[in-house]
Amino acid sequence: MALAFAKEGAKTVAISYVSNEHYAEETCQEIAELGATAYMTPVAVTNRESINAWVGHIADAEGKIDVLVNNAGINRQGPIDTVTEEDWDEIMSVNLKGPFLVSQEVLPFMVKERGGRIINIASVSGLYGGPTTAHYAASKAGLISLTQVLARWGSEHGILVNSISPGIIETDLTREELRSGGGAGVVALTLLKRPGQVEDVSSIAVMLASDEQNYMTGQTISPNGGSYFTD
Repeated sequence: MALAFAKEGAKTVAISYVSNEHYAEETCQEIAELGATAYMTPVAVTNRESINAWVGHIADAEGKIDVLVNNAGINRQGPIDTVTEEDWDEIMSVNLKGPFLVSQEVLPFMVKERGGRIINIASVSGLYGGPTTAHYAASKAGLISLTQVLARWGSEHGILVNSISPGIIETDLTREELRSGGGAGVVALTLLKRPGQVEDVSSIAVMLASDEQNYMTGQTISPNGGSYFTD
Protein backbone atom coordinates (compact mmCIF):
# COMPACT_ATOMS: atom_id res chain seq x y z
CA MET A 1 0.00 0.00 0.00
CA ALA A 2 2.86 2.37 0.79
CA LEU A 3 4.31 1.79 -2.67
CA ALA A 4 0.89 2.16 -4.29
CA PHE A 5 0.46 5.59 -2.71
CA ALA A 6 3.94 6.64 -3.85
CA LYS A 7 3.21 5.47 -7.39
CA GLU A 8 0.05 7.60 -7.41
CA GLY A 9 2.04 10.71 -6.58
CA ALA A 10 1.84 11.01 -2.80
CA LYS A 11 4.21 13.73 -1.63
CA THR A 12 5.20 11.84 1.48
CA VAL A 13 4.75 8.25 2.62
CA ALA A 14 5.53 7.26 6.21
CA ILE A 15 5.65 3.63 7.25
CA SER A 16 5.92 2.04 10.66
CA TYR A 17 7.48 -1.29 11.49
CA VAL A 18 8.00 -3.48 14.53
CA SER A 19 10.74 -6.01 13.89
CA ASN A 20 11.66 -6.24 10.20
CA GLU A 21 13.84 -3.17 9.82
CA HIS A 22 15.51 -4.50 6.66
CA TYR A 23 12.16 -4.87 4.87
CA ALA A 24 11.15 -1.38 5.98
CA GLU A 25 14.42 0.02 4.63
CA GLU A 26 13.87 -1.67 1.27
CA THR A 27 10.35 -0.27 1.08
CA CYS A 28 11.53 3.23 1.95
CA GLN A 29 14.19 3.05 -0.74
CA GLU A 30 11.58 2.06 -3.33
CA ILE A 31 9.32 4.89 -2.16
CA ALA A 32 12.16 7.40 -2.52
CA GLU A 33 12.96 6.10 -6.01
CA LEU A 34 9.35 6.85 -6.95
CA GLY A 35 9.89 10.50 -6.03
CA ALA A 36 8.14 10.63 -2.65
CA THR A 37 9.67 11.55 0.68
CA ALA A 38 9.89 8.41 2.79
CA TYR A 39 9.92 8.02 6.56
CA MET A 40 10.30 4.77 8.50
CA THR A 41 9.82 4.57 12.24
CA PRO A 42 9.56 1.69 14.72
CA VAL A 43 6.15 2.21 16.31
CA ALA A 44 4.39 0.25 19.04
CA VAL A 45 0.76 0.81 18.09
CA THR A 46 -0.34 -0.25 21.57
CA ASN A 47 1.67 2.54 23.19
CA ARG A 48 0.35 6.10 22.99
CA GLU A 49 3.75 7.69 23.64
CA SER A 50 5.31 5.75 20.74
CA ILE A 51 2.43 6.74 18.44
CA ASN A 52 2.52 10.37 19.54
CA ALA A 53 6.23 10.65 18.81
CA TRP A 54 5.79 9.16 15.33
CA VAL A 55 2.75 11.26 14.39
CA GLY A 56 4.33 14.41 15.83
CA HIS A 57 7.51 13.88 13.83
CA ILE A 58 5.62 13.51 10.55
CA ALA A 59 3.34 16.46 11.26
CA ASP A 60 6.26 18.70 12.24
CA ALA A 61 8.19 17.76 9.09
CA GLU A 62 5.30 17.94 6.61
CA GLY A 63 2.86 20.34 8.24
CA LYS A 64 -0.16 18.06 7.95
CA ILE A 65 -1.42 14.50 7.63
CA ASP A 66 -4.00 13.81 4.93
CA VAL A 67 -4.35 10.01 4.99
CA LEU A 68 -3.99 7.36 7.68
CA VAL A 69 -3.96 3.64 6.90
CA ASN A 70 -4.28 1.45 9.99
CA ASN A 71 -2.69 -1.78 8.78
CA ALA A 72 -0.81 -3.22 11.78
CA GLY A 73 -2.23 -6.57 12.82
CA ILE A 74 -1.41 -10.01 14.21
CA ASN A 75 -3.16 -13.37 14.18
CA ARG A 76 -2.88 -16.77 15.83
CA GLN A 77 -5.06 -19.61 14.62
CA GLY A 78 -6.78 -22.18 16.77
CA PRO A 79 -10.27 -23.27 17.86
CA ILE A 80 -11.95 -21.08 20.47
CA ASP A 81 -11.47 -23.59 23.29
CA THR A 82 -7.68 -23.30 22.87
CA VAL A 83 -7.47 -19.47 22.86
CA THR A 84 -5.55 -18.25 25.89
CA GLU A 85 -6.36 -15.06 27.75
CA GLU A 86 -2.88 -13.79 26.88
CA ASP A 87 -3.45 -14.37 23.17
CA TRP A 88 -6.88 -12.72 23.34
CA ASP A 89 -5.50 -9.61 25.06
CA GLU A 90 -2.52 -9.26 22.73
CA ILE A 91 -4.55 -9.58 19.53
CA MET A 92 -7.21 -7.17 20.78
CA SER A 93 -4.50 -4.73 21.81
CA VAL A 94 -2.73 -4.67 18.44
CA ASN A 95 -5.71 -5.12 16.10
CA LEU A 96 -8.30 -2.92 17.81
CA LYS A 97 -6.72 -0.74 20.47
CA GLY A 98 -3.90 0.14 18.05
CA PRO A 99 -6.10 1.68 15.33
CA PHE A 100 -8.12 3.47 18.02
CA LEU A 101 -5.03 5.08 19.56
CA VAL A 102 -3.40 5.98 16.23
CA SER A 103 -6.65 7.48 14.93
CA GLN A 104 -7.05 9.54 18.09
CA GLU A 105 -3.55 10.98 17.66
CA VAL A 106 -4.07 11.80 13.97
CA LEU A 107 -7.59 13.24 14.18
CA PRO A 108 -6.57 16.69 15.51
CA PHE A 109 -4.37 17.27 12.45
CA MET A 110 -7.22 16.32 10.11
CA VAL A 111 -9.69 18.48 12.02
CA LYS A 112 -7.29 21.41 11.66
CA GLU A 113 -7.18 20.88 7.88
CA ARG A 114 -10.97 20.39 7.75
CA GLY A 115 -10.64 17.00 6.09
CA GLY A 116 -8.79 13.73 5.75
CA ARG A 117 -9.13 10.02 5.09
CA ILE A 118 -8.77 7.10 7.50
CA ILE A 119 -8.62 3.58 6.08
CA ASN A 120 -8.78 0.64 8.46
CA ILE A 121 -7.58 -2.77 7.28
CA ALA A 122 -10.02 -5.26 8.75
CA SER A 123 -10.69 -8.80 7.46
CA VAL A 124 -13.44 -10.92 5.99
CA SER A 125 -13.09 -12.89 9.24
CA GLY A 126 -14.65 -9.92 10.99
CA LEU A 127 -17.69 -10.22 8.74
CA TYR A 128 -18.45 -13.92 8.98
CA GLY A 129 -16.69 -14.92 12.21
CA GLY A 130 -13.58 -16.88 11.25
CA PRO A 131 -14.09 -20.34 12.78
CA THR A 132 -10.46 -20.91 13.82
CA THR A 133 -9.59 -17.32 14.66
CA ALA A 134 -12.04 -16.29 17.37
CA HIS A 135 -9.94 -13.50 18.83
CA TYR A 136 -8.79 -12.26 15.42
CA ALA A 137 -12.32 -12.29 14.01
CA ALA A 138 -13.67 -10.45 17.05
CA SER A 139 -10.92 -7.84 16.83
CA LYS A 140 -11.63 -7.21 13.14
CA ALA A 141 -15.39 -7.04 13.74
CA GLY A 142 -14.62 -4.45 16.39
CA LEU A 143 -12.45 -2.55 13.90
CA ILE A 144 -15.34 -2.44 11.43
CA SER A 145 -17.54 -1.02 14.18
CA LEU A 146 -14.83 1.50 15.11
CA THR A 147 -14.74 2.53 11.45
CA GLN A 148 -18.43 3.36 11.60
CA VAL A 149 -18.06 5.30 14.85
CA LEU A 150 -15.14 7.29 13.46
CA ALA A 151 -17.11 7.99 10.28
CA ARG A 152 -20.01 9.42 12.28
CA TRP A 153 -17.68 11.63 14.30
CA GLY A 154 -15.53 12.61 11.35
CA SER A 155 -18.43 13.65 9.13
CA GLU A 156 -18.64 17.02 10.87
CA HIS A 157 -14.99 17.67 10.06
CA GLY A 158 -14.79 16.47 6.47
CA ILE A 159 -13.03 13.25 7.50
CA LEU A 160 -14.05 10.14 5.56
CA VAL A 161 -13.45 6.79 7.28
CA ASN A 162 -13.80 3.39 5.62
CA SER A 163 -12.49 -0.13 6.07
CA ILE A 164 -11.16 -2.82 3.75
CA SER A 165 -11.88 -6.42 4.73
CA PRO A 166 -9.77 -8.68 2.53
CA GLY A 167 -10.21 -12.40 2.13
CA ILE A 168 -7.14 -14.57 1.72
CA ILE A 169 -4.40 -12.54 0.04
CA GLU A 170 -1.12 -14.02 -1.15
CA THR A 171 1.76 -12.38 0.73
CA ASP A 172 5.08 -13.46 2.21
CA LEU A 173 3.18 -14.29 5.40
CA THR A 174 0.39 -16.35 3.81
CA ARG A 175 2.24 -18.08 0.96
CA GLU A 176 3.14 -21.12 3.05
CA GLU A 177 -0.41 -21.37 4.42
CA LEU A 178 -1.79 -21.27 0.88
CA ARG A 179 0.30 -24.28 -0.04
CA SER A 180 -1.05 -26.24 2.93
CA GLY A 181 -4.32 -28.12 3.15
CA GLY A 182 -5.92 -25.40 5.29
CA GLY A 183 -5.07 -22.58 2.92
CA ALA A 184 -6.12 -24.56 -0.11
CA GLY A 185 -9.45 -25.21 1.57
CA VAL A 186 -10.03 -21.50 2.07
CA VAL A 187 -9.20 -20.78 -1.56
CA ALA A 188 -11.64 -23.50 -2.63
CA LEU A 189 -14.42 -21.59 -0.85
CA THR A 190 -13.99 -18.58 -3.14
CA LEU A 191 -15.93 -18.22 -6.37
CA LEU A 192 -12.74 -17.31 -8.21
CA LYS A 193 -10.78 -20.33 -6.88
CA ARG A 194 -7.60 -18.35 -6.31
CA PRO A 195 -6.12 -16.09 -3.65
CA GLY A 196 -6.10 -12.35 -4.03
CA GLN A 197 -2.98 -10.31 -4.70
CA VAL A 198 -1.68 -7.36 -2.70
CA GLU A 199 -2.70 -5.04 -5.55
CA ASP A 200 -6.32 -6.08 -5.01
CA VAL A 201 -6.13 -4.40 -1.60
CA SER A 202 -3.74 -1.52 -2.30
CA SER A 203 -5.80 -0.31 -5.26
CA ILE A 204 -8.86 0.03 -3.00
CA ALA A 205 -6.83 1.93 -0.42
CA VAL A 206 -5.66 4.38 -3.08
CA MET A 207 -9.23 4.84 -4.32
CA LEU A 208 -10.53 5.52 -0.80
CA ALA A 209 -7.81 8.10 -0.27
CA SER A 210 -8.27 9.86 -3.60
CA ASP A 211 -10.39 12.84 -4.59
CA GLU A 212 -12.07 10.65 -7.21
CA GLN A 213 -14.64 9.72 -4.58
CA ASN A 214 -16.00 12.04 -1.91
CA TYR A 215 -19.26 10.39 -0.89
CA MET A 216 -18.18 7.14 0.74
CA THR A 217 -17.76 6.91 4.50
CA GLY A 218 -18.51 4.33 7.17
CA GLN A 219 -18.36 1.56 4.56
CA THR A 220 -16.58 -1.79 4.38
CA ILE A 221 -15.22 -3.01 1.05
CA SER A 222 -14.33 -6.69 0.97
CA PRO A 223 -12.05 -8.03 -1.79
CA ASN A 224 -12.50 -11.72 -0.99
CA GLY A 225 -12.92 -13.50 -4.32
CA GLY A 226 -16.57 -14.20 -3.63
CA SER A 227 -16.03 -16.23 -0.47
CA TYR A 228 -18.45 -13.93 1.37
CA PHE A 229 -21.10 -11.50 0.15
CA THR A 230 -21.36 -8.22 2.11
CA ASP A 231 -24.72 -6.57 2.62
